[in-house]
Amino acid sequence: MSRNATPKLKMRFKKNGKPYKGWFIVWPILTYLLALLLTVILVAVMVLTGSYANLITSFAGQVNSEITNPDESAAYFASDYSSDAERQEANREIGTDIMREGVTLLQNDDDTLPLAMGARLSVFGQGSVDLIHGGGGAGSIDVSNADTLIDSLKEDGFAVNPTLTDFYENGAGKDYRRVLPGETGVGSFAVNEVPVSVYTDEVKASFADYGDAAVVVIGRSGSESSDLPIGTLESGVEYLQLDPDELDMINMACENFDKVVVLLNTQNPVELGPLADTGVGAVAWVGAFGETGANAIGELLDGSINPSGHLVDTFAYDLDSAPSVVNTGDYTIANSDVTSGDKYMVYAEGIYVGYRYYETRYEDMVLNQGNVGDFDYGELVQYPFGYGMSYTDFDWSDFAMRDAGDSYEFTTTVTNTGDVAGKDVVQLYMQSPYTDYDKANGIEKSAVELVGYAKTDTLEPGESQTVTVTVAKESMKAYDADGAGTYIVDAGDYYFAAGTDAHAALNNVLAAKGKTTADGMDADGNAAMTAKVTVAELDTATYATSVATGETIENQFDDVDIRAYDDSFTYLSRSDWTGTWPEVYADGEWTAPQEFVDALEIDTTPGSDATEVTTEGTEGPSKVVEMIGEDYDDEGWMQLVERMSVDDIDSLVRNGGYTTNAIESISLPGTIDKDGPAGISSTLVGGASGTGFPPEVVIAATWNDELAERFGNAIGEDSLALGVAGWYGPAANIHRSPYGGRAFEYFSEDPMLSGQLTAKIVAAAQAKGVIPFLKHFVVNDQETNRAGGAMFANEQSVRDIYLKPFETAIRDADCMGLMTSMNRIGARWSGGHKGLMTNVIRGEWGFEGMAITDQTSFPNFGYSDLREGLAAGTDLWLNSSSTLWKLSDEEMTPAVQADFQRAAKNVVYAIANSNAMNTMGVDSGVKHITPIWQKWLWGIEVVVSLLIIGLVFLATRGVIRRHRWRKWVKAGSPLPDSTVGMDAAAPASASQSVADMPSALGDQPPTA
Repeated sequence: MSRNATPKLKMRFKKNGKPYKGWFIVWPILTYLLALLLTVILVAVMVLTGSYANLITSFAGQVNSEITNPDESAAYFASDYSSDAERQEANREIGTDIMREGVTLLQNDDDTLPLAMGARLSVFGQGSVDLIHGGGGAGSIDVSNADTLIDSLKEDGFAVNPTLTDFYENGAGKDYRRVLPGETGVGSFAVNEVPVSVYTDEVKASFADYGDAAVVVIGRSGSESSDLPIGTLESGVEYLQLDPDELDMINMACENFDKVVVLLNTQNPVELGPLADTGVGAVAWVGAFGETGANAIGELLDGSINPSGHLVDTFAYDLDSAPSVVNTGDYTIANSDVTSGDKYMVYAEGIYVGYRYYETRYEDMVLNQGNVGDFDYGELVQYPFGYGMSYTDFDWSDFAMRDAGDSYEFTTTVTNTGDVAGKDVVQLYMQSPYTDYDKANGIEKSAVELVGYAKTDTLEPGESQTVTVTVAKESMKAYDADGAGTYIVDAGDYYFAAGTDAHAALNNVLAAKGKTTADGMDADGNAAMTAKVTVAELDTATYATSVATGETIENQFDDVDIRAYDDSFTYLSRSDWTGTWPEVYADGEWTAPQEFVDALEIDTTPGSDATEVTTEGTEGPSKVVEMIGEDYDDEGWMQLVERMSVDDIDSLVRNGGYTTNAIESISLPGTIDKDGPAGISSTLVGGASGTGFPPEVVIAATWNDELAERFGNAIGEDSLALGVAGWYGPAANIHRSPYGGRAFEYFSEDPMLSGQLTAKIVAAAQAKGVIPFLKHFVVNDQETNRAGGAMFANEQSVRDIYLKPFETAIRDADCMGLMTSMNRIGARWSGGHKGLMTNVIRGEWGFEGMAITDQTSFPNFGYSDLREGLAAGTDLWLNSSSTLWKLSDEEMTPAVQADFQRAAKNVVYAIANSNAMNTMGVDSGVKHITPIWQKWLWGIEVVVSLLIIGLVFLATRGVIRRHRWRKWVKAGSPLPDSTVGMDAAAPASASQSVADMPSALGDQPPTA
């Protein structure tokens, strides 16, 4: 063969119908690229699964540690039930009971309700087949076993229009469903009710056969990471207003039915003014159903239960009239380039949140003071805080007060004067004097504030019950940041009034002051339902030291007040309503002073000044089990911690995302920790779910401490059954504005109601060994910019409104856990604010437990820092990554190690007092194990690694052989014996043309 001859190889691969010689180059390149891609994927999987092993283990419902030599007799916390089936049935009934007492009747004209037993109903609204069971995100629940409204109504004996229901489920109505953002905040809100024009003649004709009553379901919900929109939607109205298609549907129902009932399956207040023009007979707020709450609705409709719920938020005709709404939204710091440090919010309304605003301005209008301006309570408030109707009537009498030392006891006799059995709620409100001292020092006072309540037993017609409400005298204090710098009790008259709601109570106070409708009141009050206490002198001493700990109380939040950076700012004041009405601070784009921008920078200075620490010590107890039941201050706790190596402490404190790690050196068992406030849930991180209950907002509407305790006990029972020791709940932030995206997770707009119910839940859950992580601490009252946003509020509102529910749970229930919020307070991340995390919760309240961060598993939370948090008093990182926040050896100084040890003590103490210790006897230990998923993954990694090696080998061998082939052609040499694809009879001479070799290489490329 001529050296210049071009070899021609017969090939299967062609381009444009001609042999594609480039395949010999492309094929190995593609093989190498595939091998490289598989390698990258393999490495990524190994890194991610290594870093997030604990999270994956939790998601898979597995464990990475176990107790060795377990002692089954060591049952420190035990279930009340003999089987899972019994527990589940009991818990589902508790969920229904919460709805039975949380349903709040708002309107019942002409005794529209109750309906006749077995009535024939038409149930309207796409929400009738797509119920809101809870909110989105951490507060979501597993609804796979949730009861439906239609089935529940049928089970209660109602005949339900099947044609109408089928229209929503399978007909044209199935194309209309509400839209919500997901838990990450991505998405939009839309009501998407079915337009009346879509209803077919067949559907409309079915109304006649099921015409005893129409039940209309209106749904609204929210989710983590998104607040409800304030502005106008595409429908032309706001999200919390009734949509035009909803109103058309309601009007259609009113035109075809004599009785129309509206069920508000909503978790935020809704503007209901337009219902007055529709002919609707009854309206009931039902909140969200949980798994089993729908079972209560048939009982509500037929009168099997008598509604006894009361509102936990003010329902205004115009929700935007609340002063908090002015500064609700997304506002930017124009001159900050600090990580996640360019957002802010100013709580310009001060203490005037919810009813505190509407009722106080109403009183000032009646008393003709405070530059009230153009204010008409009746045009603004449709249903006041605490409002709720019943199917029966109650009479209150014999209101009396008794001084009981550190408290006052108030008694009231409640008599059922109606025709059916029912429960009532006695609400007790206090009015503090608003003095010249207050005005001079910027102290604000609400016209009324809730200080106690009691729910009666079920009273039969004619039956009476005397209820007692105990109010601590400490409730009379208010925080004076600018004057005494501590809590004070003003001189003057304090009125205590019983009322069916906040407005009725205030009218009773005004009646005690001699005011009537002639003075501008909208109804005459009852002075007999009030009591007065007079304080002779201003008291700046009694509550200047903590009742709980004896520590001195002084300002801790000067840096959280916007006046620290803008001394011209004025908060809303009842001394001048019109002159101090809020505006959007800095028009929504604030050029902050450099002092504030500098303050945004993270401070990594250790909290300790230790120059040496003991690690892997030998003193004191050697196992956690030895310390069960010991006091928090016992030195044995720190001796245990000193037995832990630096790596042990780092593993425990830094990696607390949905788990805590087992520590073999002190026989500390690992824990599984999970969301959410409405029940232990698998919706975010997998594993098993407990019962999904109606959310906190519905629990609050029951005004029933016993139900709150039953809910807490149910959480404890699920904790024991599922092996989940840490519960990321309950949630105790305030409904600051009607548009809060997680209003369903929080109890109410009132701190007293929120705090008392929280304490009852926490105490009951802890009695079963749960570690409740009370959240989100603090001023995380909106979702917008919750990650890193700088929230500003004055010290009085921080203490008297936003901290109060947390304080109550810690002081009254010895809450063992706390979860910090993602936001900043002032310039400092909440978990990095020592005034909050140490001085207040431990110094003033006596907190003895562990404080965990909110989610820090991803690097975009770089506005916080491990060292900063530890120095401030935060103990555990909700961090599922084994590499994130890892400190270098140089950064792990003795001072930082000392901060770690302080945190570790709190974590160990809390776990030692939890149900994670069940079966831990004196001879028990713990050991790490490899989860099943990890073993499977290792097998897959081996297979993929072998595949990569094989691909590289084949591609490389092909390249080498191709090179040898080309060398042979150029040399005119005989084909090498090893040529792949060559027939057994190779050409004897190089002079034979390659083209003449019949299928010498076959139809495959040389590397095949």
